[in-house]
Amino acid sequence: MPQIIDAPVDVELSPDGDPRAFIWNRFEHTVIGQPQAVFKRTRWWENEGTPTRIDTELWRLDASRGGEEQHRYDLRRGIDGSWTLALDWG
Repeated sequence: MPQIIDAPVDVELSPDGDPRAFIWNRFEHTVIGQPQAVFKRTRWWENEGTPTRIDTELWRLDASRGGEEQHRYDLRRGIDGSWTLALDWG
């Protein structure tokens, strides 16, 4: 069962734009392997007016803090370019 985190994080991107590390609770977590971009459709039709965004950008990745055991995480990029650690899959 994933743990909901929903905490802001700083993300370091590769030259291709993929996440390669993020800072969470003052610790750097290094991405292991190739992160996977996932786009989740929002329920835009339930809001009034013109939607500003139809899809939510998520990145599923494996990362490790130092020599610790790796975990799977979901990072979410906001419409303003900010990043949120959404889930820790363990």
